[in-house]
Amino acid sequence: MSYCIVTDTCCDFPAQMYSELKLSVVPLTVTYKGQDYNTYSEQWLKEMFAGLRAGEAAQTCAGNPEGWAQVIEPQLQAGLDVLVMAFSSGLSTTYQSAVIASQELQEKYPQRQIRVVDTLAASLGQGLLVYYACQKRD
Repeated sequence: MSYCIVTDTCCDFPAQMYSELKLSVVPLTVTYKGQDYNTYSEQWLKEMFAGLRAGEAAQTCAGNPEGWAQVIEPQLQAGLDVLVMAFSSGLSTTYQSAVIASQELQEKYPQRQIRVVDTLAASLGQGLLVYYACQKRD
C-alpha cells in the first residue's frame, strides 16, 4: 500500500525535516503584531519570543478543514492513501478540522483510504509520533 503522512506544524520540526521525512504539512497560524504568519524563520521566532517576554501578545489559530483539504486532496489525486497525524484534540480544534476534511474527501475519493489520528500530543510529543510513523512507513 502506498500512502503519505500528513501532519501540522505543531509538531515543531525544522523546515528541512518536513522535506527529509517526505511529509505533507498543514501550517498553523500565529497572529503577532497584527500580522498572520504560517511559516516561521528562526529569526522571526526569536523576535516574537522576545516580544512575548516584553509583554506583547500573540494568538494561535487552529488549522481549518479547508487547509487540511488543500494538503490532503493532491495526495489522493496522486493515488495515495493518507495517514493524518494531528495536533491533540485536547488542546485545539485542529484534529476535528482534519476529521471534517477527511470525511468530505472520502466521499469524493471512495477508492482511497484516509485515516486521521489524534496524537493526543503537541510539539516534541507529536513530533516523535510523526517521526516514528515515517520510519514505519519507510
